[in-house]
Amino acid sequence: MTNEEAIKAFYEKALTVNTETRPTQVLSPLFADGYKSSSSVDSKVPEQLMGQLEFFWKIIPDLTWTPQQIVNEGDVYVVRSIATGSPNGDFMGVPTDGSKSFKILTIDMHTMKDGKFVSTHHVEDWVTAMKQLKPAGPSGAETMKIANEYMKAMGEGNMDRMSELMHDDMVWHNEGDKALPWIGPWSGKQTILEDFMPKFGANFKTIKWEPNDALSNGDTAAYFGRMIGQLTKTDQQTKEFTYALRVKVKDGKIILWNWFEDSLEVSRAYHGK
Repeated sequence: MTNEEAIKAFYEKALTVNTETRPTQVLSPLFADGYKSSSSVDSKVPEQLMGQLEFFWKIIPDLTWTPQQIVNEGDVYVVRSIATGSPNGDFMGVPTDGSKSFKILTIDMHTMKDGKFVSTHHVEDWVTAMKQLKPAGPSGAETMKIANEYMKAMGEGNMDRMSELMHDDMVWHNEGDKALPWIGPWSGKQTILEDFMPKFGANFKTIKWEPNDALSNGDTAAYFGRMIGQLTKTDQQTKEFTYALRVKVKDGKIILWNWFEDSLEVSRAYHGK
């Protein structure tokens, strides 16, 4: 086999998934004694490289590695390629399901002798691949819309709509005096609906809830404003106090509802002080 034929087999039969060959089958006879494949991170002996490619074939069933340009000088061949694929599984720490693909630039510098690979230095743009495969989160505008819809449903007492907008793993987090029956955190949609909300509703009546500012970025929204509440136990109102609210959205639903309020003022009214 000539150097050119060996390189052609490397990309078409070992790197690119096909039904006729396997990486180990193709590459085993093509590596010279002492062969190493090296990158800026590590180096691999033939067994390690072939094992990695066998794994790639398994997790990226549509993997293609297509040379775009080959430059040759003596025994050195520089190959510029485009690699594409749709991983299905845990790929470099990113969970994938085959629905997203990557397309990246790769450059290999092979030293060849008598149709065998003596060494390979390679660079792949995996950073770009990870960006392409990363699940897209909601925009700030989408997050704000969901948060606003949830607050509207709360204000109307529309429990059905509230439930629709709550993630099954939602956390309602508010800190303060542990003597107050509704102090959390409360974890899980059913717990919030069946335990937290009845306790809160039976003990606290909102007299004033006035958002003054709101902002959002990605999956997070924040609200800032002023409020007044009335405590059922003492029939005593709080003084007007400031609050902040952090909301997170996942899969189009509220995953976190995190209150920051004047817990001392609420505690005083609850205890009648």
